[in-house]
Amino acid sequence: MRTLADKTAAFRALHERPGTFLIPNPWDAGSAKLLAYFGFEALATTSLGLANMLGRADSAVSLDGPARRYPTRSC
Repeated sequence: MRTLADKTAAFRALHERPGTFLIPNPWDAGSAKLLAYFGFEALATTSLGLANMLGRADSAVSLDGPARRYPTRSC
């Protein structure tokens, strides 16, 4: 299993390569799997998508609360 430092270095390397770095923003697990299948090396997260998954308003989700564990699951 890769460490957080390994993941951070890999993500930074994507930004440092020549050319344009495209990072799509999937709206659910299905679209994330499809984008990964098409070869995207990184995917962004949408605050609205996370809030909808938790059944909350977009402005009602804080990364300091219980939602903190969700973005790291896909890493």
